[in-house]
Amino acid sequence: MSCIGDNTGGIHVLTVLLSVWMQPISAISIQPIPQYPAVGQSVTLSVTGITGNIRQFEWYNGPNLNADNLILSYIPTANPPQTNGPQYLSRVSGLPNASLLISDLVITDRGIYIVSVQTYRDAQQESVTLTVYKHVTKPVIKTSSYLIQENETVTLICETENAARILWGRSNGTLPSDSTLSSDNMNISFSSIKPSDSGDYYCEAENAIHKITSDIHTLTVNYGPENLSIIRFFETNNNSTFTLKCSVASFPIPIYRWIHNEKDMHVQQDILHIECPTKANYGNFTCMVENPVTKRTANVSIFVTFDMIESLPKCDAASSVGIIFGSILGIALIVTVIVVLCKKYLALVILKIQGSSTSTQNLHAKAVRNNNVEKNQHCNAEEEIYANANF
Repeated sequence: MSCIGDNTGGIHVLTVLLSVWMQPISAISIQPIPQYPAVGQSVTLSVTGITGNIRQFEWYNGPNLNADNLILSYIPTANPPQTNGPQYLSRVSGLPNASLLISDLVITDRGIYIVSVQTYRDAQQESVTLTVYKHVTKPVIKTSSYLIQENETVTLICETENAARILWGRSNGTLPSDSTLSSDNMNISFSSIKPSDSGDYYCEAENAIHKITSDIHTLTVNYGPENLSIIRFFETNNNSTFTLKCSVASFPIPIYRWIHNEKDMHVQQDILHIECPTKANYGNFTCMVENPVTKRTANVSIFVTFDMIESLPKCDAASSVGIIFGSILGIALIVTVIVVLCKKYLALVILKIQGSSTSTQNLHAKAVRNNNVEKNQHCNAEEEIYANANF
């Protein structure tokens, strides 16, 4: 630019150029209302930032302004103002401010929407990607195996739909350090599961409009038997009791068997009581256990010597006699009750038989009487005929 000439004019030109350069440039934008529309709802693709009066606007459903993607064209001064295009749906309508209203949303309504706005000053266009959300279905946790055993590879699966994010938790603490989450958080895996991994697990599924948590899933790790031992102790109240307790780490509780000198004692519990032990109780005692799930077995033995038995206090003789006497008395009482009941039963039977015999005799006597009456009547009739006869 040359500075020679009319200085006043030069200043005027410079002022105009500065005013044009400093004038803010307007741009339209599109905002979905609500921000996270769900299936069945309505959404308005609200257009803002328009300067000047609108001459015409068009909405397109697709990546460009191709005529095949036209939803509608809207001219405010026309009657009617709206003209429908190939992509038009009865659930869609244009608004005078260039916004687009879509009612009763369905999943297929999602996609790219473009608006082209012409004012009396300029023409602008803007696009927006519409996402239509569905409610998250309630998650269900499933396992890769049914009866889980120690050291197996196990996976917990959170099954749900329409979730954008999944979170895992355990009610009795944080997730085990040896667990691994998949990239989408749908699975949690244990490469070699341990009893300490047992617990109550849950998963939470969510998206922009909805969040829901699964029911508790109890993870049980079956293990054992292991760490088997026999604990020996005595009780010395009125009578001496020799007790052996079989201690074992196992889940579920194992099946127990006690063996004494290779003879099955038919005791299927962890504690073995021997009251008033004698020298006959010396020898080898073996506790055998079997886990009903893992099918693993184990056994442990203890040898009871004469000295152990002799070291126990002797049983109270009076108490033993009392126990024996009480047992005999109880048996006698039971026998007496049975005899009394049998006698009553026999008496009832005899009464029934006698009653039946008496009834039979009464019936027979009645029949005889009836027969005699008939004979007497017959004889009387014959006598009467005989008396009236003329000889």
